[in-house]
Amino acid sequence: MRLPVLVVLSLLVQAASANSRLEYPSVWVCDEDRFQWYCDLPSETTPPDSPLEKPPAASEEEEAVVALKALREDVERKRALAIVKPTPANLRRYIAAQEALMDRAALFSDVWRRVLWAHPELNYQLRNPVNNAAIQVRDVEQAGKERAALAALGREWGLFFFFRSDCPYCHRLAPTLKWLSEQYGLTVFPVSLDGGGLPEFPRPARDNGMAATLGLRIVPLLVLGNVRDRRLLPIGSGVLSAQEIVERIYLLTQTRPGESY
Repeated sequence: MRLPVLVVLSLLVQAASANSRLEYPSVWVCDEDRFQWYCDLPSETTPPDSPLEKPPAASEEEEAVVALKALREDVERKRALAIVKPTPANLRRYIAAQEALMDRAALFSDVWRRVLWAHPELNYQLRNPVNNAAIQVRDVEQAGKERAALAALGREWGLFFFFRSDCPYCHRLAPTLKWLSEQYGLTVFPVSLDGGGLPEFPRPARDNGMAATLGLRIVPLLVLGNVRDRRLLPIGSGVLSAQEIVERIYLLTQTRPGESY
């Protein structure tokens, strides 16, 4: 009788062991100690190492920057050593390095002028000449443009002249403004800050707050005003020559910033 009992006990133990292997939360969770159908073991093979990416090669411009920096630093080191320890050998090395750098600068300058000769559109001196003959031609041409522009501006623009009757600089500027008015037909509007007049402008208008609006601090002050759109363009303060006034009026009304500079 004991044999059948042992057999039964053995079967019960095996069943319990099997049940314990199936008691887990999900068949999708892999556990090698438990029995299930969906346990895919990871592959033991590892992907080959990806090749290391090479840094991009330096451009010719970047290499030139590095080379120029090295040249300057080499000269600076030799210069510093020659100053701190002015031996004949140190000075000789510094002079040689400096001469080599100057030779490079001379070559650069020579190639620069050859390029400008071949490409005149790049030559700044053609727009702003430096030799006397070209300067004279440019000045005559520019003066003609300024006179024509100023004569046409008289229909829309006027010149506000802010002054004080006790200001010596205002007295000095007044004849110039009177001449410009007669020469070009440009209307001058004298505005007195203290109510007094000048010999050239004995009956000025009294300031009505316009000076404060402009932030006026120094007299004399010239301001170009447009009678149509009410634009105000400050010309300048202090004593100005007739040519300076004409040039500034032309630049402010006929050119864009940087166009004639």
